[in-house]
Amino acid sequence: MKRLARLLPRLEGDLHHILLWAGDGWRLPWLCLALALLGTLFAAYPITSVVIPAVLVAPARWRAIAFAAAVGSAVGALILVLFLHHMGWGSLYAYFPQLLQDANWQRVMAWTQDYGLLTLLLVSISPLPQTPALIVLSSVPHGYLGVLMAIFIGKLLKYMLFAWVGSRFPGRLQAFLHRHGRHAGRGDSA
Repeated sequence: MKRLARLLPRLEGDLHHILLWAGDGWRLPWLCLALALLGTLFAAYPITSVVIPAVLVAPARWRAIAFAAAVGSAVGALILVLFLHHMGWGSLYAYFPQLLQDANWQRVMAWTQDYGLLTLLLVSISPLPQTPALIVLSSVPHGYLGVLMAIFIGKLLKYMLFAWVGSRFPGRLQAFLHRHGRHAGRGDSA
């Protein structure tokens, strides 16, 4: 854990440089798609931590960034459901026994059992963890297209909102960072 804590600032800095590199051309939406897919597949980081910095790098492209992140997140979720379907509950809990004690996971799993894809759509919009809903859906027969569409629609709404807000306020954010001695990294003096 200590090693990860030391590595995290470096990863954040690397991500910042990669986003700046990709921000000038066609690569940015594809990078957002790939990062959203990986972040969803491994539940490694919130995808909004990709969407917001990408929008701050290229505010005029907020729609493409949000759309690409929603596609990546939906495809990552579908791959996860397919993997979990073939893995089974026993194997999952053998690898991650702490899942049984987490109250948020238990709540989302109960909702998913009761309401199915509607829960997945609502969870994908909310800050609740979506992985438990995907675990439940992987064990019951649901159409994979339904899973893909529920995640895509929910994430598209969520990321469009975040991207729109981010595209409207980059000047204010840069001014705030400049006032507090933290520069945005591109040498801008807001």
